[in-house]
Amino acid sequence: MFRRNLTLIIALITIPIAAHATDLDHTISGDKDIESDLETSTIPSNSPYIVNGEPSENVDNTKPEGADVIFNHGVKEVSTEKVTAKKKYEDFGYTSPGTFDGQENYIELDKAKITKDFRRASTGGMNLSFVKNNFDYQSTNDIIERTIGAGPKSIKGGALYVRNDSFFLKTDFLNLHWSVGSGVSYSSGKGIFVDGTRSDAVFTLWEVPIDVGLGAELHIANWVKATGTAGPSLLMMLQNRSDFERGEKGKRNYQFSTGYFASAQFKINLTAHNDDNAYELFTSSEITNLFMNLEIRHQNYEKFKDEIKISGTSFGIGFTFEYL
Repeated sequence: MFRRNLTLIIALITIPIAAHATDLDHTISGDKDIESDLETSTIPSNSPYIVNGEPSENVDNTKPEGADVIFNHGVKEVSTEKVTAKKKYEDFGYTSPGTFDGQENYIELDKAKITKDFRRASTGGMNLSFVKNNFDYQSTNDIIERTIGAGPKSIKGGALYVRNDSFFLKTDFLNLHWSVGSGVSYSSGKGIFVDGTRSDAVFTLWEVPIDVGLGAELHIANWVKATGTAGPSLLMMLQNRSDFERGEKGKRNYQFSTGYFASAQFKINLTAHNDDNAYELFTSSEITNLFMNLEIRHQNYEKFKDEIKISGTSFGIGFTFEYL
C-alpha cells in the first residue's frame, strides 16, 4: 500500500516536469530553420529606433528623393493677385533687398534693370519752381507798376510755386495728368504822390495764385521730357501800406480775380545717367526720378474789384520729384 502510494506521488511530480522540459527544448534564436524563415520573410518589420514618436524607417521614407534638407519654413502660398509696377516697388525702400520674413536669402540685384522698372512706375510728381516776375501790371495811372517796378528800393519779387501732378494715363511715349498747385510772390516799393514825388510810405503786394489744370507729358528720350499744363486759376492779392496804423481802415486791401494759366516745362533727368545714385535715392526716399526743369509760365487775371490786370509770360527754373 505504501509502495503504491509512493509510486503515485512520484508520477504526479514527474509528469509536469517532463512537460516543462519539452517546452524548454524549443529554440528561440538558435534554430536554423526559424532563422532562415526570418531572413526570407517578406513581411515588413519596424525599426526599433523611434524618431519623434515614429519608427526611423517611416521617417526616412518621408524624405524626398535626392534631398537631405528642406528649407521651406515660412514659405507663403503664391497669390494670383495681379502685381502692378507700383505694388511691386511701393515698399522697396523700406525692406532691405535680400531679406523677406526674416529668412536669410541672397539676391543679386541687377540695378540697371531695377532702376529702369521703378522709373516707369511713377504715379505722380511734385514740382517746386521759382518764376521771375516779368508779368505786366495794368492799373489806374499805372500806379502798381511804378511802385514795385521802378524807383528807389522797389522790389518786383518772383513767385515760388508748388504743384502736384497725378498721372491718370501712362504709355511708353505719352503721360496724361491732372494737377493742383499754388504759389506766393512778394513785391514792394515806396508810394508815389500825384505830382510824382516819392513818399516815405512803403507799399507791399502779396500774390497767392491757386491753379487747377490738365497736362500732357512727352517722353523725348530716357533723360528728357517735355510737359505742358493749363487750366483755370484764382489769384488772391493783398495790398498793405506802412503809413496806416494796424487795424486802421485802408491799411490792408484784399482783392480776388479768376483767370487762367499755362505752363511748359523742359525736364532733364538728373538720375538717368547713374543707376547707383538712382537706386540709393529710391531706396531711401521712394523718389523714382529727379528732374531739373526749365520753365515758362503764362497767366492772365483781370477781374479784380479795382481796375487791375495782371498778365504776361515769364521764365523760371525748378525741380520735379517723381514718386510711386
